[in-house]
Amino acid sequence: MIESSQEFKSLDLFPLAMTLFPDGIIALNIFEPRYLSMVKRNHQRGEPFGVVTLLQGFEVKLPGDEIMPAQVGTLAKILEFEELQPALFRIKCVGWRRFEIIKRLAPEAGVERADVVLLPDDPPIKVDPQLQGVADTLGKFIAENQARGVKLKEFPFSQPFCLDECGWVANRWAELLNLERMVKVSLLGELDPLNRLRRIQELMHSQDNQ
Repeated sequence: MIESSQEFKSLDLFPLAMTLFPDGIIALNIFEPRYLSMVKRNHQRGEPFGVVTLLQGFEVKLPGDEIMPAQVGTLAKILEFEELQPALFRIKCVGWRRFEIIKRLAPEAGVERADVVLLPDDPPIKVDPQLQGVADTLGKFIAENQARGVKLKEFPFSQPFCLDECGWVANRWAELLNLERMVKVSLLGELDPLNRLRRIQELMHSQDNQ
């Protein structure tokens, strides 16, 4: 049941074949006319847009195609905006707050829109000792990439690295692991960060045993 204290918004939606989590980084090349206008407007206003996972349909929509976005998504804040050509933008975004779609609205100029309710941020729950191995493996991944010369700004997630927090660790693995879209969406919608990290541990063990 939706609490009265929760915040409602109307959002432009950007359906993608991936799932954005809070503090995740995505780089996008924008070339479709509908998104060129949307992204430029949001950038000028300093407003986020909503990234939702496509459960049906394609990113580049063809006439007559129907899409089905996931019910949960993540607000994306534009960090970098570059106009390479009049009809080609390159943007870099960071995942911010999660949201749940309450009602899909009529598209505007081809852009999907929805009324959403913002979901609560993860509380800073410390990593349980039984789950420490999951955090340690992520720390090793970060260290190995830094040793190879990968710069901090090139990582697929923003700093600081919160390796002692369940939600942050779980979100990074949810992005890095090769999981089905519905699984990633389910993880995004899990409000308990400890349960989310436990599920990540189970998924990692399952992949190791395959």
